[in-house]
Amino acid sequence: MLNIKSWKTGTAAFLALALTSSAVVPLVSTAPAFAQTRYPGSESYNRFVPSGTAIKVQYDKDKILLMPDERVPLTLTVAEDVIGNDRRVLIPRGSELKGELRPAYRGSQFVGKELTMYRDLGNTQVRPYYINATSNVVTRTEEVKKGANTTRILTGTAIGAGAAAALAALTGDRSISALEVLGGAGLGTIGGWLLNRKTVKMVAVYPEQDLSVRLRSDLALR
Repeated sequence: MLNIKSWKTGTAAFLALALTSSAVVPLVSTAPAFAQTRYPGSESYNRFVPSGTAIKVQYDKDKILLMPDERVPLTLTVAEDVIGNDRRVLIPRGSELKGELRPAYRGSQFVGKELTMYRDLGNTQVRPYYINATSNVVTRTEEVKKGANTTRILTGTAIGAGAAAALAALTGDRSISALEVLGGAGLGTIGGWLLNRKTVKMVAVYPEQDLSVRLRSDLALR
């Protein structure tokens, strides 16, 4: 009789444990897993463009002339969307990349400083980001001779303040001062060394082929 009671008690305990387990386990094992969703503009949204990513850019002039030792401020436009591995647009085309052309290794190089992005091609502006990006060094030069035709030289060309001063000194064409000179400096920078020279070599940059830039460090997008 005692054995029967013990068996019943054990069986009841086993069934209770089984029922408890069957009630709990499915709740744990079948619950769906939700990944954290992050949206642009939210505080939790955080992505990055990896170092080494190329950014194709464009400029509204065919050529830029500047002196080899000259620094020229320059704003470029992103020509194509930069796409991430998940096929999302990281940097939309139409965004602006501000920086400067500066002397580097016997030539000139574009160094990007600030990226201002736009979600809808020039409409919704996103706050600017600090950016570390450079182009290849451009060592191509163009020789300008005394008395050269400034119209031919400057058609479709942007020009640095130093190059404008040199060109005005060589050609005697003071109308160059009316141009929108990159850097905003006037012609008062003409050096005395130019007075007796017959030719001057300038760095010639063709933005479409020379100024594709590449990130030198990761760009965090928050």
